[in-house]
Amino acid sequence: MKFLYTYTQKEDFEIKFTTFFGLEEVLANELKKLGGKDVTPFKRGVSAVGDIGFLYKCNLNLHTALKVLIPIAKFKAENEQDLYDAIKSLEWEQFLTFDDTLMIESVANSEAFTHSLFISQKVKDALVDRFREKFGKRPSVDLVHPGLRLYVHIYKNEVTVNLDSSGEPLYKRGYRAHIGEAPMKEVLASGLVKLSGWEPHQLLIDSMTGSGTIAIEAAIWAAGIPPGYYRDEFGFKRWKNFDEKLYDTIFDSSIGKISDKAVDILATDSDSQMTQKALTNVKKAKVEDSVKVLHQSFFDIQPSRSSGVIILNPPYGERLPVKEIEAMAKEIGSKLKKDFKGFTAWIITSSPEFIKNIGLRPTRKIQVYNGSLECRYLKYEMYEGSKKAVKNNRENPEL
Repeated sequence: MKFLYTYTQKEDFEIKFTTFFGLEEVLANELKKLGGKDVTPFKRGVSAVGDIGFLYKCNLNLHTALKVLIPIAKFKAENEQDLYDAIKSLEWEQFLTFDDTLMIESVANSEAFTHSLFISQKVKDALVDRFREKFGKRPSVDLVHPGLRLYVHIYKNEVTVNLDSSGEPLYKRGYRAHIGEAPMKEVLASGLVKLSGWEPHQLLIDSMTGSGTIAIEAAIWAAGIPPGYYRDEFGFKRWKNFDEKLYDTIFDSSIGKISDKAVDILATDSDSQMTQKALTNVKKAKVEDSVKVLHQSFFDIQPSRSSGVIILNPPYGERLPVKEIEAMAKEIGSKLKKDFKGFTAWIITSSPEFIKNIGLRPTRKIQVYNGSLECRYLKYEMYEGSKKAVKNNRENPEL
């Protein structure tokens, strides 16, 4: 069995990009804009074809990807011995030496393989046994800064071994010094902004902002700041074939596209401590010219424009009493109807009680996950006047 990709390869190769459920099409559109070929979404991910420069560009510039992976081996395994034998047969010395370090992450959806840690252990055993038998020495495991990261995925009896080019997940941008108790991942926040249809010329209100993630992700996208700009480390920088000159060229080209065009984003929270955390994060992300942070309740906001987009991430989850959720939903619905006519509001929630009690009918529902919580991302169009009147005006503009 041979590798599907090697470090000496110059031609294009398959790359897989993981993301959160519900963001597949958003990520696919990003990849197309970056020049990806054969872009194909699949559940919680997208595949594309490109070269090593495209791989660098994607890690640096993608807003909604979690990891950028290169499939290097695919085979079938019915049991642990099949897995061990296949891994051991691969010429791993193409990728690392006995002086190098490695880390293995595994995930499985299989009756034969049920424990991810066991899979990682078995893959590690096979790999190091090969080195021990051939060279008398073996690579060591490093869970912090490994020279090579492997990501093993098993579905039924189909095994895919991937090189993890990202290292730490790409949602770890590096700008978020302070977070709350249940922070939203940056990748999801960016996905919510893109799904909302917000454009940089519009007012964006991120109330109940928490640590400011939605507002910051909107600002860096609007300014053309590469999400990887804040990171010092990517997994591919430790590879034998890392082309520093090529990466520097891509990096310089990416940051050269950053714009200083004015953007109007308001981030508010009723918790003064969270407001301070959000402000610190905004400054660290260097978007304080675009994001205005206020210690202010959503219910006290009076919009500065007659239209725009609101994104709300209100409290939800098992710990919040149902009666509190119902009361909050009614209050949010009333506020939107009273003070935000002409706006489009998007709300993410995992609570059916919230949806039932907001008193508004969503024009779109998108299933997403915030961590392990299954959520709905709901669109509410706050029409000026009645919805019926607006519809009549659109159909009969001469009236």
